[in-house]
Amino acid sequence: MTILLLMIISVSVKAGFTKQDTTIVEFTDKGVKKRVTVYTSGKRDFDLPKNLNLDNVLKTIGVDSSERRRALVLIGQEGEKQDTILVISQDGKKIKIVAKDPSENFSRADTTRPSERENEKWSRDERDNSNDDDDDDNDKEYKPKKKNYGKSRFFSRSDFGIYLGLNQWKSEPKTAAAALNTLGSRYFALSWIKNATLINGKQMDVAFTYGPEVTWHNFMFEKNNVATWDGKQVAFGETKEKVTLEKSKLVVPTLNFPVMLNFGFEEAKFKIGFGGYVGYQVGAYTKTKDTDNVKSKSKGDYGLEKIRYGLTTEFGRKNGFTIFFRYDMVPMFKDTQLAAKDLQAWSVGLRL
Repeated sequence: MTILLLMIISVSVKAGFTKQDTTIVEFTDKGVKKRVTVYTSGKRDFDLPKNLNLDNVLKTIGVDSSERRRALVLIGQEGEKQDTILVISQDGKKIKIVAKDPSENFSRADTTRPSERENEKWSRDERDNSNDDDDDDNDKEYKPKKKNYGKSRFFSRSDFGIYLGLNQWKSEPKTAAAALNTLGSRYFALSWIKNATLINGKQMDVAFTYGPEVTWHNFMFEKNNVATWDGKQVAFGETKEKVTLEKSKLVVPTLNFPVMLNFGFEEAKFKIGFGGYVGYQVGAYTKTKDTDNVKSKSKGDYGLEKIRYGLTTEFGRKNGFTIFFRYDMVPMFKDTQLAAKDLQAWSVGLRL
């Protein structure tokens, strides 16, 4: 009697494991260079596509585009230890995908029906997965986390940057008093940018970067030299006041719009970009400070060119400091300014 009872229980358990039929499609996907096996729960009648790749097979089975895209990205990732992916078709049935190295030998044909042991394993997996959910919320839909969708982008969609650097003239000024204090002549900018990813590859991302910025050129002069403006000509020379200056600078604010083509190398975590900028000079003023801490500020036109444009490049670590270099292709002052003719500026520093 006991033996008969055990046999009945054994048959019942086996029936539970083989209750649900499974369709298996096995092929080599040349795109991802992997041997792929697709298990679909429930009996399905469909014609295999002529071109056997994962996207075509899943599309034929009835998987929607978002799940197909997710499966393709996950299965194409290199160095991924997990070789099993679970997706959900539009009719709510589970589809399991197993990827193997194509060098492994397979004895089954490209399209087969499952063996009894495979049916048992697939049914057991489904039953075990359903038993794991004990929160009594009657989950009916699998909702993957956003981070599972696709390879992450190298460049963020938007970014805010602070530029800190130094200014210098391209060549020696004709007037010695216009020479700059190297460490005191500083460049500062605030940047709001957008990154439009053009290529999201395994090894390299390419993004088109654009956005407005506000820049300040601080041209710091040596010793007691100052810049003066009489309404027609800018002049450089020693201050006429009987004081000793600690600081004397000409500040030139500009509204810029830079555009760049950025390249991000995932493995090296390195980025480099090339581009240019156009801008408009929105005001200027001189500022001095003497040894008695007396400050003076004077606004004026100072014969500056209003329209600005130039070249820029940036390179650095993905999540670290970025080195930038900018070169103004337009002279800082108009051709009519005799003391400042042909003075072009360049800047170098860090983007934080």
